[in-house]
Amino acid sequence: MLRELGHTVREAAKEGAEESARAYYFSVYDRGFNEAAQTCLGVLSDAKEELLARMQSGNLSKQEQALYARLTELTGEMDERLRNACQEEPTGDALPQPTGARAGQPTRRA
Repeated sequence: MLRELGHTVREAAKEGAEESARAYYFSVYDRGFNEAAQTCLGVLSDAKEELLARMQSGNLSKQEQALYARLTELTGEMDERLRNACQEEPTGDALPQPTGARAGQPTRRA
């Protein structure tokens, strides 16, 4: 009876540790996703702001006006897609494995 109880406690502790590690991993993944998303949106926003400033001073060609309109569309579309991707629950298969190796690089073995 005590052996069974000990086994059950060990299994529960192991599952708790795995769940804790998984939660931490998803937390790090989410933080990286958010930082990358903000970087991408920032690049588009910076380009839009530059064109908007030139537009307000009256120094924007028709081609640049079209570029501004397209950047506005792309920013909105990217924002929507990133929000949708962030709302979806990632699966273990969709995430890179936390080995520390990058794609295409062999992992080091001790």
